[in-house]
Amino acid sequence: MTETDGSIRIASEVLATIVNLTTMSVPGIVAMAAAPRGTLFNRRQPDAIRGVVVDVREMTVHASVYVVVAQGTNMVAVGNEVQRAVTQAVHEMLGMVVRNVDVYIQGVE
Repeated sequence: MTETDGSIRIASEVLATIVNLTTMSVPGIVAMAAAPRGTLFNRRQPDAIRGVVVDVREMTVHASVYVVVAQGTNMVAVGNEVQRAVTQAVHEMLGMVVRNVDVYIQGVE
C-alpha cells in the first residue's frame, strides 16, 4: 500500500449531523430544540442538524446541543449521558478531540 498526499476535510454539517443523531439516541431525549443563532432562533435549521451548534478550533470540537427531555427523567443524568455519548461518537468516527459538550434543556414533554 502506498501513501498519497492530500487532505481530508469534513463539512461542519457532517459533524453537526453526528452530534444530532448521537444526542437523539440517548434515552430520555424526545426531540431537539431550536438552536439560537445570535439573538434570533434559527427556525429553518434542517432536521439533521437541528438543535446543534458546533465550533472547531485547532482540531478540537466545541458543541452545544439544545434538547427536549421526557417528563420524569433525571435531567442531570440525561445531560451527562449526552455529553459522554457525543464525545465518544465524535472521537470514534472522526478522531477529533471534544473539548466540551454544553447541553441546554429547552423543554419537557
